[in-house]
Amino acid sequence: ITLRAMPQTEMQKESRSNMKTSPKEPKKFEVIILNDDFTTFEFVIEVMMVVFGKTQQQAEEIAEMTHIYQKATVGRYSLDIARSKVAKATGMAREEGFPLKFEIQ
Repeated sequence: ITLRAMPQTEMQKESRSNMKTSPKEPKKFEVIILNDDFTTFEFVIEVMMVVFGKTQQQAEEIAEMTHIYQKATVGRYSLDIARSKVAKATGMAREEGFPLKFEIQ
């Protein structure tokens, strides 16, 4: 067996190329909306569209699922984005006097 000595610069290039890794996708968390008996259907739709960027149809579907099943998944976001959206939605609800609540899982 013949071993070939690899020049130092070639070894450095090879080790650098082996070290390159693509950045990992941040972990995603589900934002869950919880049903209550006071927040209006219309307000939930507005929050879904304004805060979570849902279409009218998506917002209506989420509102209906929340009513039927007592909760529904709004979307999956990185933790920082999930917290930010929940804070904004909760703030909107409190300004209007609604007890709307969310969970991040």
